[in-house]
Amino acid sequence: MENKTNEQEKKPLTEEEKKLLEKKKKQRAETSKFKAKYFEYYDDIKISDRQDW
Repeated sequence: MENKTNEQEKKPLTEEEKKLLEKKKKQRAETSKFKAKYFEYYDDIKISDRQDW
């Protein structure tokens, strides 16, 4: 009994599937960049808020 991931890896990808994978990778990268910026900014706010107290 094989994993589904092994079966999926064996199938050749169609052009549409390749485009979707590229799109997902790009979206993940953009999301990661946004999260990094957001948390950097948010951490600065938290620190300044603590200093006010």
